[in-house]
Amino acid sequence: MKLLHLTHSKNIPSIIRLGLLPSHIDLDGHWDAFQEFLKTRSCVYLWDAETYQNTKFVRDMIYCKMFIHPRNALIREREIEIEKQGLDYYDDELYFDFKKFGNGLAGDASKYCLLEIDSDKIDAEGSWRHAQEPNDDKYNSTVAMDDRYAHDNKEIFISGEPIPFKNIKIVEEVLVRKYKNNNLGFSFRKVK
Repeated sequence: MKLLHLTHSKNIPSIIRLGLLPSHIDLDGHWDAFQEFLKTRSCVYLWDAETYQNTKFVRDMIYCKMFIHPRNALIREREIEIEKQGLDYYDDELYFDFKKFGNGLAGDASKYCLLEIDSDKIDAEGSWRHAQEPNDDKYNSTVAMDDRYAHDNKEIFISGEPIPFKNIKIVEEVLVRKYKNNNLGFSFRKVK
């Protein structure tokens, strides 16, 4: 089986040198699900290259990086501050009301690379069903999320170990344009 991973093109020189390194697992729910399979709170997120929805999953992941990840980072910073000050973790008034944030996207035009990984050469755990769906809870990072980038059927795998570049092939480049109305445009180019 072949697995896929999406990364920003700026990461490619480092991946060529060091391989694909596990990154910190920000979401507690993900950590709760994965921790029995990992040595540390870090992993590489992967998905099956044979899925029929790869183009959609790539668009969804880029949207996630520009919409959900920045909000998750704000949540994590707020939680650290609440803990540092010894405040009540369950006091809703201490959290961001994401309904006030609207549907703004972080980041500008960028290029991403889709990596294909030979799964026979790595130690991957899986599978989990990943959902990325709008939520009406004002404290949830998916409030005001664009429905076009929602899914509830992405089968993901994780690897807790670095993946050497010799087991990786760059198969596609994706150029992303952000328009003033917070719509995204995508151009896909196969890499030979």
